[in-house]
Order: sequence, then structure tokens, then C-alpha cells
Amino acid sequence: MPNRDETFNRAVAALRRGNELLAAGADESHPDYAAVMPALHAAAAAGFTDAEVYAAAMAAK
Repeated sequence: MPNRDETFNRAVAALRRGNELLAAGADESHPDYAAVMPALHAAAAAGFTDAEVYAAAMAAK
């Protein structure tokens, strides 16, 4: 089971990937897109807010 930091990092990576897919014109039928929401839900369950995940995903890598 991933620890809290790993859960957060997975959510950030998933949101970044989701944004990349949207920018490329992909939609929810893309296989990678299916990983975004479960990762965000896991981060929320670990106590992170959407705003925290979003801010980290939008920050420079």
C-alpha cells in the first residue's frame, strides 16, 4: 500500500498526464485518462485537497 506522499505524487502525476491528454485533444476514451480520477480520489481519501493536488500539478517540474 502506498504511503501518503506516494499517493499525493501519483495524483499529481495523473493530473499532469490528464492535462497533457486534454491539450493533445484526447478524451476520456484514452486508456491513460482512466487513471486520473482514481488517483485524485485516493489523494482525497489520504487527506489532500483538490487545490493542493492542482497546485502541485501546475507547478514547474
